[in-house]
Amino acid sequence: MNATHHAVLHALFTLAQNDQHATVLRVAKFTGLSRDEVDAALAALDRAGLADRERVRLTMQGLGAAMFAGAPRRASTGAKKAA
Repeated sequence: MNATHHAVLHALFTLAQNDQHATVLRVAKFTGLSRDEVDAALAALDRAGLADRERVRLTMQGLGAAMFAGAPRRASTGAKKAA
């Protein structure tokens, strides 16, 4: 699973927790990815059994994976401050 898949998995999990209906557009806005990137990630997650591409939802296996993986890590763009 790459960073894009992880971000989409996390977005689906967070939207479900907040009782918000997930759509490709909503996931794209949440993650900052393009609609095409979200659609491709959903297709890969669907093939892996972690999401339902047509319904834009996690499967039970995907729910477990999202809970286990936690929030995606973001690369730091700034210099670290000295402690």
